[in-house]
Amino acid sequence: CVHTDIYMDEAALDAALGRQRLGRHGCLPGLPTLVPTLLLMPVYALPALLILSPVFVDDGVAEELLGGATAEAKFKLASVSSAFFAVWGPATLAVSALSDRVGRKPAMLGCAAASSALSFGCAAAPSFAVYAACRACLGGAVGGMGAISYLLATEWSVRADALLLTTALMCGWSLVAAGLAPLAAASSARGGDWRDLQLTISLIQLAAIATGGLALESPRYLLARRREARAQAVLSV
Repeated sequence: CVHTDIYMDEAALDAALGRQRLGRHGCLPGLPTLVPTLLLMPVYALPALLILSPVFVDDGVAEELLGGATAEAKFKLASVSSAFFAVWGPATLAVSALSDRVGRKPAMLGCAAASSALSFGCAAAPSFAVYAACRACLGGAVGGMGAISYLLATEWSVRADALLLTTALMCGWSLVAAGLAPLAAASSARGGDWRDLQLTISLIQLAAIATGGLALESPRYLLARRREARAQAVLSV
């Protein structure tokens, strides 16, 4: 009986969102879908800077923290990158499970704050050990940001819009990634080193907290947790 009630509520939610689609024949995502997607775009896309930052900072890290760009230094930096992705998967699974308990939005914002803080830790690292630890843990925060922001965006949409919204999020990610080279060039032009670039990326991540904080909790999550009154409240905003 409980599952039937939730299913009926979700069916009503789909119908309500579907009625608000745009276009002459209602064939485009409507505002209830577009607004959450736009707010969540920075949360999903800005981590591209963190993922790709070693391309521009590794040489500086090697020179300052490892005594030069030796073969051993390159191996250590490659190992740190491997650790970044090794932490990514299990941490994303853990954050996803946590979001089922505390909500999509709190889990996402926690990861966004952790990403900015850990990136700052990389920028201020007094030793390679500290840099490596921050960089490895950063993989978990970045993975959580991507997974939960995508989940939250799709839970605000109807099934017919899923492909278009996924494409929009991926295009945003690729545009941010393409912007890393100009950002690095601008940092270098003003005399900044790898720490300056890493710090700049850390500050840019704060935009994800700002826009993600404006997003509303997933109505589907609220319905699944049997919080019907709150689900109706977020849908009426």
